[in-house]
Amino acid sequence: MQSLDIISVNIWNILISLANLLIIFLILKKFLFKPVQKVMNTRREQVDKIYSEADESRAAATQMKQEYEQRLANARQEADSMIKTAALTAQRRGDQIVSEAKSQASHVKQKAEEEIAQQKKQMLQDVRSEISDLAVDIASKVVAREINQKDYEGFVDDFIQNVGESK
Repeated sequence: MQSLDIISVNIWNILISLANLLIIFLILKKFLFKPVQKVMNTRREQVDKIYSEADESRAAATQMKQEYEQRLANARQEADSMIKTAALTAQRRGDQIVSEAKSQASHVKQKAEEEIAQQKKQMLQDVRSEISDLAVDIASKVVAREINQKDYEGFVDDFIQNVGESK
């Protein structure tokens, strides 16, 4: 019989075992599961907070990258503008230098023309003085001998030809 007691089902033992299991479950739930769940929830909140901070940091980094790219584009535009301004300034300065050079060349040319005109006047005065000297010589020759109208015209023609050759 003893062997049957081991194999037999005792309802009271089953009920007591179930009651013990239920009591252990409730004790574990109260003292173990709730604190473990509380720790798990706290940990989940920390992880969520870390993820949200990472997302915020990523968004801030993206915004900073966009601002940097915008500043870089603005710097390029400003550099292009400065280069264009410098080129225009250089062009204007070059035009001004060319204009000044033309003005100086014109002034030098005008001065040279004035000098040429002055020298021409001086030469004409010299020629006039020579002509008057020649006229005096002719007059002295005419006085030395008596000349008729034909001889006088010949002297004048000679004189005009000599003046033409001296030029």
